Amino acid sequence: MRTRAAKKDEFKIYVVPAWKWKEFFAFELIGGMAFYLLCRKTAHSELFGIAANIAGPQMLKFLMAAYRLDTKNVPQPPPS
Repeated sequence: MRTRAAKKDEFKIYVVPAWKWKEFFAFELIGGMAFYLLCRKTAHSELFGIAANIAGPQMLKFLMAAYRLDTKNVPQPPPS
């Protein structure tokens, strides 16, 4: 038999920043479809289009992560 204190259901709330889900939509859905269509049309191969659909967004994510790290390390001018 459960006590009254044990009946409290606890749950976690995860806060996802807006830039994370915007990045997901841009890279995975739009970028993936663009890579798929571009590679399918140029190579006339469905398998190559699917591979580009998988690899393209991963490449975009890698490039954006490297760009974010690079912009953090830019030296700032001294205050005047």
